[in-house]
Amino acid sequence: MSDLSVFDNPEQNRYELRDPDGGVLGYLEYLPREEFTVLPHTEVDRSLRGQGWGDRLARFALDHLRAEGARVYPTCPFVERWMEKHPEYEEIRYRPS
Repeated sequence: MSDLSVFDNPEQNRYELRDPDGGVLGYLEYLPREEFTVLPHTEVDRSLRGQGWGDRLARFALDHLRAEGARVYPTCPFVERWMEKHPEYEEIRYRPS
């Protein structure tokens, strides 16, 4: 399914992986806070796992948040591991004192 797209859904506080009909096949939740944005949970439909869609969700979310000047606090284990593998995003990581 290469015709999937990622969108920001601010009403639901999540980035969504959607099929052409608008069906949601995955999402990455975000919780805006005053100093940072928490990234607590990512989920991708079982039929799409292992195909890089979680990677695409994470990259889209982090690019979008960086463009907005946000700092991110990943509490989702998937996003935490993803950021460790992509050090180019470390400058937007929020580190609690």
